Amino acid sequence: MEAVFVMVDHMGKRASSVNSSTTVPSPTTASPLTSPTTTVTPPPALSTSVSTLSTSPARSSTASPATLPATTLPWCENSGRYQAGICICPDEWYGDKCEKAFFCNSSVVDSAGETLTFDAIVVGWFGYSKEQCGKGTPNAGISKASRRCTNTTLGPTLDRPIFVSCRRTLGSLAEQIQNNQTDLLEIASNTQILTSQPEKLTAQEISNAAEIMRVILNASTTAFTEDIAVFAVTTISQLLNASDAELSSDSVMNNLNSLTKSLEDFSLDQHNISQVVQPNVAVQSLSVTMGSTQGVQFTALTGDTNNLVSNRIELKTNATQLSVNNKTSIDVRIFVNVSAEAKMNGQIGFVLYQNDKFFRSKVYRSTLNISRRVISGSVKGGKINHVDLLFSSRTVPNATLHDHSCVFWDYDQEVWSTAGCTKGTDEFGNLRCQCNHTTNFAVLMTFKHDYKYSAPLQWITFIGCGLSIAGLFLTIVIQIITRKSRKATPTLLLVSICLSMLIFNIVFISGINNPNANKTSRSSNTSENILLDSDMHIDRDEGPCTAVTALLHYFLLATFTWALLYAIQMYILLVDIFRHPPKHFGLIMTAIGWGFPAVVVAVTLGALYRIENPLNYRQEEFCWLAALDSQGRFDIRKPMLWAFLLPVALILLSNMVILVCVILTLCKNNPALKSTKKNSYLKKLLSSLSIAVVLGISWVLGYLMLIDHQQSQMVFSYVFCILNTTQGLQIFFLFVVRTPLFRKKVSDIFYSIPTPEIHLHSKTFVLKYKHRGYVGRYRKTDTSFTSVF
Repeated sequence: MEAVFVMVDHMGKRASSVNSSTTVPSPTTASPLTSPTTTVTPPPALSTSVSTLSTSPARSSTASPATLPATTLPWCENSGRYQAGICICPDEWYGDKCEKAFFCNSSVVDSAGETLTFDAIVVGWFGYSKEQCGKGTPNAGISKASRRCTNTTLGPTLDRPIFVSCRRTLGSLAEQIQNNQTDLLEIASNTQILTSQPEKLTAQEISNAAEIMRVILNASTTAFTEDIAVFAVTTISQLLNASDAELSSDSVMNNLNSLTKSLEDFSLDQHNISQVVQPNVAVQSLSVTMGSTQGVQFTALTGDTNNLVSNRIELKTNATQLSVNNKTSIDVRIFVNVSAEAKMNGQIGFVLYQNDKFFRSKVYRSTLNISRRVISGSVKGGKINHVDLLFSSRTVPNATLHDHSCVFWDYDQEVWSTAGCTKGTDEFGNLRCQCNHTTNFAVLMTFKHDYKYSAPLQWITFIGCGLSIAGLFLTIVIQIITRKSRKATPTLLLVSICLSMLIFNIVFISGINNPNANKTSRSSNTSENILLDSDMHIDRDEGPCTAVTALLHYFLLATFTWALLYAIQMYILLVDIFRHPPKHFGLIMTAIGWGFPAVVVAVTLGALYRIENPLNYRQEEFCWLAALDSQGRFDIRKPMLWAFLLPVALILLSNMVILVCVILTLCKNNPALKSTKKNSYLKKLLSSLSIAVVLGISWVLGYLMLIDHQQSQMVFSYVFCILNTTQGLQIFFLFVVRTPLFRKKVSDIFYSIPTPEIHLHSKTFVLKYKHRGYVGRYRKTDTSFTSVF
């Protein structure tokens, strides 16, 4: 019974135009950081100018990568990460070695009679002042102002601060925009700052902000400016960081669905605004002459974070196909192939979302903390042939990609759909999709956990359990043979304890290791684009491991249940409550001893076990009750706690109380134990030890293994293992070998064996003599040396 406790222990002029004929990095217009107080701090070597920042490197290396030995990899500066021959740069840096700065320094500025302090701001993002609205105002705790770092001909430059009204709320702004759309700039800027702490927004505030942005995006061309567009997309980007719980309501999701439709339409008519890039949203729009190009390719490159940054957005306006190579690290790429039949002006728009919080499927369940990119490609004034997409495969700790599906968002059903899309992979491990229509696309991935299966049982376990099996078997046989010499009830109790423990040990040795450990885990190789229902793949149960878990659970609970009945019976007999056991007492105890564990196991299986997901009931690493969640933390909802640890703890507590009472009573009432002879102490010790062993008191050490101290855990683990692997052997010695009846039986058997006479050796004497020519010879053998065996 030693391995069961393993489970317990067990992110100038603005350069906003885009060259329409070449692949260029886009200028930056990005959203704020995740919160007004979470900003990027530049290295100390940088100066702290208030308005502009030189784009020269912050520090230079003493040697170039070319001078390094062939075995040394090139290094990346400014915390860049080397991967597959290139440097993956933080948001604040770019260049081949991440040597070029891409942010404005921290600043202190006097504006409108107030002194405002801002931390460093990445180009295109908004920073929020450390000064906040005062207590007693509706917006207490919200930053008073924001300012944006933009890319100009002079380099990264800080815009003037924009103030928020500390007494206006998102609710009042939503009412205002429904009645008056003349103050769009003020409403947009206030909404952007009021949503700068998205994790604190309520469902109603999210709905109000989404409705405000929908009205702004649908506003007439004459009322729209680039600043309004930036404020609007910034607000949408911030809403993508809102709490999952607040986003989950139906009313919020309806408003967000309307918002994403408006944003898709906005990408096709940006009012002469070609690009807006925010950390969670990138919007790209361009005009093309249908017939002069085969297609347009939009790419988001991989960065050191999940944020979208303008210098990692690439646009190729005259692409012939979706291009793939291993010289760039691509996060997501889309190629829209348009028809060349008619030469007419058209519009192509792209919207890229950093995560899928606005697209909550009723079918696909997400349990992993990974972001899924969602990208839309739309065409106006032309005809598309097909859309090709490429997504980089995500990595999940302790898991491998099992399968993926290419999907689009069905607004009518509010679910992901695979209609019109096919899937595949390329030689670089990227996930490929092709669809015959345009809308919001995504790749749903399902991962399979890399289980660390338990090692095969060690020899010490086999020896201990083997000795216990032998001891338990002999105990059962001898108890049954000698049952006439003792009362029936104690025999029933001890035999039942030994029988349940014996079966448990046999099942444990033969079945605790999951047979799936010998199978090779492989990814799904199906080419069929099947809609996935979860991001974690769990194999359907094949049966054997679950059966072993149920048997171990049942017979271990039965062992403890019978131990409790043994303790109760012993206490009753000791205090002489009943001179004779009540009628059918043995039948009642049999029903409880074998029935109670059956009820617990049946309830546990019925509540948690499903053939399509057996891991709610059992573990995969080895065949025992589930105890941990997907993050490896102890989960109180799993059956390990309420179906095993809790009932066993209650039984052990009861047994310990009864044990103390029994020992005190024995020492008080038994004259033999009051003797001053030395052997009386031995009798006390052996009597107490016998009771403690059969009551399973050593299992208390299993709970002590939960102590968060490594050395203590190791000591308790060894002691627990030794005591519980040999528990059956201990019962044999304490309840059989040391009893007078057993010794008498053995003695009778010993003396009943006939004693043969065995000659140890013999001696032969030979005498020769000669007398008057006559030769004589005398021989005698002595066989008097014998031994009795």
